[in-house]
Amino acid sequence: MFFALGYLGPASTHIGALVRSTGQGFDVVFDVLWVVLAALVVTWAWRGQGVRLHPSGVRQTWALGSLTVPWEALLAPEIHPAADDRRPWFPMRITEPHLVRRRGIPRSRRASRTDNVDPGFLAAVIGHYVAHPEHRAAIGTQAEYERLRAALAGNG
Repeated sequence: MFFALGYLGPASTHIGALVRSTGQGFDVVFDVLWVVLAALVVTWAWRGQGVRLHPSGVRQTWALGSLTVPWEALLAPEIHPAADDRRPWFPMRITEPHLVRRRGIPRSRRASRTDNVDPGFLAAVIGHYVAHPEHRAAIGTQAEYERLRAALAGNG
């Protein structure tokens, strides 16, 4: 977030330069690209990125869009990552693709990024909520988090 705010100062000077230099072709193209980059950085900082679980499903966001997969469209993920396998994604098993909502430019249609969370833990949590729909309404509460940790610890 602080990177995006720090980036706004130089970007705002380039917006002024863009207005003043509309007669110079190369400067205009460069300045337009600079403004687009600034908008992407601010969007990324404002919206965040990563995987979030909601009572309605799994939502993955990035600077150029989002992917929302309702719980009803998922099967429990089968993932058993090895210690040396640190892929930043795992495949989602989508059974009802017509329920999936995409906005913007899709990053992936059938994979979930795991840049900021352990893929094994995320797969276990998604599998738990697919198997136990009665707990979905409490997602996001401290009590549900503690209950989920205890349930996952009890499963192995």
